[in-house]
Amino acid sequence: MLLLITGASDGTSDRLVLGYGEGVFRFNYDLWHQYKVVYTPEGWSIENPAGLKISSDVATSCFWWKPLSYYPGNVDRAIKEEVKYFLREIYGWFRVRGLAKGNSPDFHNAMGKINILSIAKKYFPIPRSAYSVGLVGLNEFDEKLIVKSLASAQSDDKSVMMATSVPSIDALDPKFPWFLQEEIESEWDITVFLCGTCLFAFKRSRADMDGVDWRAEQDFTLQTQEWFPFDLSGENSRNLLSLAEELDIEFGRFDLMSDRSDLANLFFLELNSAGQWMFLDIKNRYGLVDTVVSWLKNDSLKVDESAIDTA
Repeated sequence: MLLLITGASDGTSDRLVLGYGEGVFRFNYDLWHQYKVVYTPEGWSIENPAGLKISSDVATSCFWWKPLSYYPGNVDRAIKEEVKYFLREIYGWFRVRGLAKGNSPDFHNAMGKINILSIAKKYFPIPRSAYSVGLVGLNEFDEKLIVKSLASAQSDDKSVMMATSVPSIDALDPKFPWFLQEEIESEWDITVFLCGTCLFAFKRSRADMDGVDWRAEQDFTLQTQEWFPFDLSGENSRNLLSLAEELDIEFGRFDLMSDRSDLANLFFLELNSAGQWMFLDIKNRYGLVDTVVSWLKNDSLKVDESAIDTA
């Protein structure tokens, strides 16, 4: 039985559970208090409000899908942290047995975005990048700058820093910790979803964007298809799979940009180890859900490309 650790209102999990059918147990972090749990060094069991149970005797795999993006209501912070720790404990139970699917929730904390860039540059050109406090070591940057967040954490006022264009280094506060990259001029954002050894590449036009970060303008209501299939070259496919192997991942989303003069020349921007992917296939035309379900079931991940609607 698959243990899916997620949140009660997660639409991606809804579609995965529907596609998976019987044999999946959903643990919603924000509703943790509705479950009955016991966990000892000898084993564990969880029972949901409907009486369905999963235990160390019957569990076959575990998939962690953004549970910490959901909040368990008006509960003391210490209690929330206790439940988070339990979730990491039980995910660790699967990991040490080789039964965990996807990436650890602490993947980026352990790996880091700049370290990933240093590995990715073996396979793709990358933008000049630097983290700086005091605005030191930035002599190589010209006036086309992007400031980004390393942690992607909310500020005290609940805002999140998106990738933002700045006119020059002089416009930045030297007392702030900055992560900077050179601005890549491109007509297309490219994102590639990895599941097992399957790569699903999509492109999105930058022609009508007001800013530089597509996430700020994405229609996350999943009403409009904004991303469309992109043909990866054989070399780019091999490089992405080699990069994934070196990073020891089989799930995630790579963000890239195409060269303005050559669509096949891709600049690597970052990896999101738990990046959303449902918005790439909102009408279920391209087989993403079926592929993820097969991967979760450890089925063959061969995709019948003739069945994929590319319209």
